[in-house]
Amino acid sequence: MKLHPQHANLLLFDLLDGEEAIVHFSTTREGGVSRGSFASLNTGNFSDDSPLNIHENRQRIARMLYTPVENFIIPHQTHGNRVLAIDTDFLNLTQTEAVEALYGVDAVVTNQRGVFLCVTTADCVPILLYDKGRGAIAAIHAGWKGTAGRIVENCLREMERNYGTSARDLIVGMGPAISQPHYEVGSELVEAFQEAGFDLSDRAVSYREPCSGKWHIDLTEINRRELIRLGVPESQVEISGLCTFEREDLFFSARRQTIHSGRMLTGIKLEIRG
Repeated sequence: MKLHPQHANLLLFDLLDGEEAIVHFSTTREGGVSRGSFASLNTGNFSDDSPLNIHENRQRIARMLYTPVENFIIPHQTHGNRVLAIDTDFLNLTQTEAVEALYGVDAVVTNQRGVFLCVTTADCVPILLYDKGRGAIAAIHAGWKGTAGRIVENCLREMERNYGTSARDLIVGMGPAISQPHYEVGSELVEAFQEAGFDLSDRAVSYREPCSGKWHIDLTEINRRELIRLGVPESQVEISGLCTFEREDLFFSARRQTIHSGRMLTGIKLEIRG
């Protein structure tokens, strides 16, 4: 992952940046108007930050990307595994109807051009998918509940059903998220993954601290292995390697800041053909 050449507060995936048919981004916490613990580029509506600040922050990102802020499709995420296909019917909804349709959605897919599919995160894993062959994209918010609910598989199946996507054609970017050493969880969470059929026996996925008895899991690695299991070539999956907990200078972190955390925005758009 690298800094945007024109905007130092945006990050780009190397793999996706090489594709001319798409535009994508992932924000840092710099360059906005929010203050205090939300300083400064908070894009998450569901916080104690001023809605006016959040709207201005989103406007600033939109201006950087030369697009109207209305072109950002941002779900109301509830840490579930529901996927919504953005089609012409959705794009013809009123603003109120669109907000209602996006409630309880944690992943969005489309083959419509000119709109940014976005997710907000502050430790969970933002995942962008691009199907180069079929001209389709997706944005996924993968928290632990969504991951255990196989949101990645749900998203791929939705792309396959709607656009004929094959996993082998996907190019994937997995954005900044909390790293395994800082993601301490209880045994009930580990059991939830095991009951859902995930193999957590590999230390690269989970381990237990001998002194505290606490578990540490790697959400990014679990989702990466899901992508590989589903047929995405390893060479076509890029991991940012940036930890939201450690990099206080760059990112918000719900684990570090509790309820006073802002949110980053990660998005992808299919360019309009000339």
